[in-house]
Amino acid sequence: MRTSLKWILGAVAILAFLGILIIASLSSSETNRWQLLKKQLISLGIACAVYGLFRLIDYRLFRNSSSFLLVFYFASVLMMTIVLFAGIRVNGISGWLNLGFFNFQPVELAKLAVILILAKYFSNRNIEIWQFKHILISGLYAAIPMGLAILQPDLGGAAVIFGIWFGMLLLAGLRFKQFLLLVVVFALIGGLAWSYGLKPYQKTRLLSFFVNDKDWQGSQYNARQAIIALGSGGFLGKGLGWGTQTQLRFLPAAQTDFIFSALGEELGFVGVSLVLLAFGIIFYNLTQISLNLPENFTKLVVTGITVNLCLNFVVNLGMNLGVMPIVGLPLPFVSFGGSHLLLEFVALGIVSNIVIQNS
Repeated sequence: MRTSLKWILGAVAILAFLGILIIASLSSSETNRWQLLKKQLISLGIACAVYGLFRLIDYRLFRNSSSFLLVFYFASVLMMTIVLFAGIRVNGISGWLNLGFFNFQPVELAKLAVILILAKYFSNRNIEIWQFKHILISGLYAAIPMGLAILQPDLGGAAVIFGIWFGMLLLAGLRFKQFLLLVVVFALIGGLAWSYGLKPYQKTRLLSFFVNDKDWQGSQYNARQAIIALGSGGFLGKGLGWGTQTQLRFLPAAQTDFIFSALGEELGFVGVSLVLLAFGIIFYNLTQISLNLPENFTKLVVTGITVNLCLNFVVNLGMNLGVMPIVGLPLPFVSFGGSHLLLEFVALGIVSNIVIQNS
């Protein structure tokens, strides 16, 4: 398992380096030159330090202390509640808390809290998990931060939390009849969310995607520019600082949601292939670690972390390729932003300690 961990850390280093390259390229043409790059380097430095700290913290603290997990979980819920009333609004989403030197996105903390508390809950009830009450209670743990994310409104964050719960539930032992029942329940909830929960611009985004709307100057503008940028890079790319869609700001959110397209334009097929290879290495080795762990709790924790990273990667890639609705999810380890980077490295630190303690 230690070899798998080394492969994961190497792949993460490659992704973080590629992210720095693209953010540096974008920073060179900003009004405040290098500001984005400085912020990302500081965030990456803090994330690496936090990784080192959580690598040393014995994971059994999470496994053995229900009180600690509950405090951690409700702290994340409290922060998500506060952000609804006192949060910083970006692109219509009130999802960030101003901590003075740092704007923090509590939904990222909630994702990790859900992973840990569900791992504890499922591992203590692995024999009787088929009972519907356990599905309901575990679903409630996920539903609270999901509901708060929808109120922000942050559909991407809510979808990832749901995916974490469902993925861990499948591993814990969901039966086929229960699966079918949940599909019906989710369909009903989806209908209610569409009627009463979604904002008009969110409905427009989803409708334009599913009905293949060709409004390239309106609802499909972002997706169109992402595809143009990604497809124009060729084999080697146009070079750092020379991407026309990226540098001339035709591509929106090039440092966050659409950094994959920006990377494809400036580094080409070679850069894109390196990203895909790095994520393939991460997911393969995380799966290998999970399969070789001796206890349910650690298996579930690593699985939840894998599902979280995988969902963010797949949805972000789909957004950039125009095959998924735009819901505002970052590309793990690559996109600009301190919150997701910090919690991704915290998760890596927990995985590292699990590997160390079980090797």
